[in-house]
Amino acid sequence: MLSGNGYVSQETKDRVFKAVAESGYRPNLLARNLATKTTQTLGLVVTNTLYHGVYFSELLYHVARMTEDKGRQLILADGKHSAQEEREAIQYLLDLRCDAIIIYPRFLTVDEMDEIVENHSQPIMVLNRRLRRHASHCVWSDQKASAMRVVERLIALGHRDIAFITGSLDSPTGVERLAGYKDALAGHGIALTRRLSPKGAGRRKPGRRGWRACVSAGLPTARWWRAMTIWPSGR
Repeated sequence: MLSGNGYVSQETKDRVFKAVAESGYRPNLLARNLATKTTQTLGLVVTNTLYHGVYFSELLYHVARMTEDKGRQLILADGKHSAQEEREAIQYLLDLRCDAIIIYPRFLTVDEMDEIVENHSQPIMVLNRRLRRHASHCVWSDQKASAMRVVERLIALGHRDIAFITGSLDSPTGVERLAGYKDALAGHGIALTRRLSPKGAGRRKPGRRGWRACVSAGLPTARWWRAMTIWPSGR
């Protein structure tokens, strides 16, 4: 009767609901989810090493707003520090029977993400990775091409000593951006020097150290591209 199925008299219904109110009874959420085959939840997997900065707070904000607009709850699972822990976070949300899952992977490869999408019935959307076999399940940006365009624009403006503050090289995004930077320099016959690519992007303090390394190397910086962590000198 509590599920709304079947017919009972109004008198019986009133007595049942009165007893429910007096006892403080609450329906078993998991049992109800099993019966209805829906949980009204959306899962999000993000490794905690990516929580810093404006970008990921914006990502979380918009996912939360979208979830709220659809009358659902957002469940955040931490992918932590390895591909295995990302898998465990994804499995946790699958076990909770989330209606859909968004994954922002750092450690899992494209092939592994394709396999996960293929092996599960829940809708899964992957951010910032270009899947090979499930193109409709991903939203991505060409990081390499974007970095190349920025560097080529700086070269067109007459800059030659262009510094790139690299992040952690276990980040696929960082690796792609660095590759775009290198290819743009090579395409214009500009030699890459180690002093122009110190580590530090992606975090405020390491980024500041990378910036200081460029300054101490005698680079008269003219402009600062913070989002791409590329700094051209005045030459």
